[in-house]
Amino acid sequence: MIIEGFRRTGTTRDRADVVVIGTGAGGGTLAAYLAERGADVVMVEKGGFFRAEDFSQHERDGMADFNGRRGADSTVDGSILYSYAEAVGGTTVHYWGDSIRAPEDRVAEWRQRHGIEWMTPDVLAPHYQAIEAELGIHVAEERLFNENNRLVRDGCEKLGWEGHAVPTARIDCIACGWTQFGCAYNRKTSQLITTIPRVSKRGGRIYSDARAERLIVENGRAVGVEGAFVDRQSHEEVGRFRIDARHVVVAGGALGTADFLLRNLDDATVGRRLYINPSYNVWADFGREIDNATGIPCAYVVHEWRGVRRDPGGGYDGGGYIMLCNQQQPGSTAALLGHAGPEHTERMSRWHQLASVLSVIDEVHPGRVFLGDDGIRRTSYRVQGEDALKAVDYLRNAARIFLAAGAREVWIPDVYGTTVRNDREIDALITLRSVQPNAQICLGTHLLGTAPVGSDPADSFAGPTGEAHRVPGLWVADGAAVPGSVSVDPSLMIMAMARQVAGYVERAG
Repeated sequence: MIIEGFRRTGTTRDRADVVVIGTGAGGGTLAAYLAERGADVVMVEKGGFFRAEDFSQHERDGMADFNGRRGADSTVDGSILYSYAEAVGGTTVHYWGDSIRAPEDRVAEWRQRHGIEWMTPDVLAPHYQAIEAELGIHVAEERLFNENNRLVRDGCEKLGWEGHAVPTARIDCIACGWTQFGCAYNRKTSQLITTIPRVSKRGGRIYSDARAERLIVENGRAVGVEGAFVDRQSHEEVGRFRIDARHVVVAGGALGTADFLLRNLDDATVGRRLYINPSYNVWADFGREIDNATGIPCAYVVHEWRGVRRDPGGGYDGGGYIMLCNQQQPGSTAALLGHAGPEHTERMSRWHQLASVLSVIDEVHPGRVFLGDDGIRRTSYRVQGEDALKAVDYLRNAARIFLAAGAREVWIPDVYGTTVRNDREIDALITLRSVQPNAQICLGTHLLGTAPVGSDPADSFAGPTGEAHRVPGLWVADGAAVPGSVSVDPSLMIMAMARQVAGYVERAG
């Protein structure tokens, strides 16, 4: 049952076996797993509840309705913009549906480095298989490729670089191109139309417009959560709620989870590491009209450069990122393209001629989340060191792909107006200056690691089971629990971890 909090006044009391803060990839997956095994589950979600008919396919509406801080959340210096959603279904409401299994080398690293013994391919495989079946995940078929995707594929094939069609979470997609702003046709299998209804059918209650504020701890154990029902427009309090439960699961996304924990616990491991997979955009003008906005945003991924390459002395010699074909709705393009005035107008007049990719940089230098003196959650992050070299390498190789595919110009949307027209210009014109803070808009799209699991209490918030080291009955089961960058889209990994944590919660009784 969906209970819209903005319609409630007074104080609501509820009781459950498990209360889950957050309804996205982690929270929705865990809640459905437990509800289907007989647990009484209550979920609380800060964002609103939207049906397919509420998704207008207008970018301004999507940003205002369910993008975190209306799409304007950023680091304290404004150099990184964050992309996430606050709604029933969490960030899966606006994610692209890319569903890639975590590379085995990354899983092995976490097992060895963080003591997560269960994290093996054999344990993860059944979780992946169950999720892929439930969400209809399949390799994107050719009809979902728009010309932007095909051009990136053509460029890679001409260069002999590895890439492949993306496994995507969709059933009978009509290829309208509006994935990022909510699926108006219920074809993208977000948590909104998959796990959340399953929880509801088994008697679970899902409170929307419900801001979790206080963790209730008795005798050292988490036993519930209190918070406010909020008006959807003003975010002002209109009522209160309290949920008592044997177990409290925090799954509000890496930023939301860190925010809640920082306000309730004195734990130095919270917010200490924030991974974002820095995303830089590259555009290419093909001098002719191309289809760049229908289909699905990303039907093709470039994997050639996922692993870091080293020179004989151990120095950086390329790689450390993947490339995703880019969503190119006109408003988003206009915001990210850079420039101003007549030059911006002229470039946007060529919108129908543009192809684009973005990076998923596998960073080694995380940022952090903290509460400012004013009590507002803030973040700091700097693309630096080897990560900056990865960003430059990505920009150069993206340019090579587009030139190989026949682009007449490649645009790096930095403040310098960097434009390359042939291979000879790439290394000379694309340099570290393009990735200095605020030289161009950098996006944080895959937010991870702010309350990580691990065996060492000094280095992790929760044990390998997902239960907090210092507060029994408190669990974490979202991107915050992932101990580092996945190096690919992390949504499938988050769901698999949530299922594993759900099994531990179930066994805890």
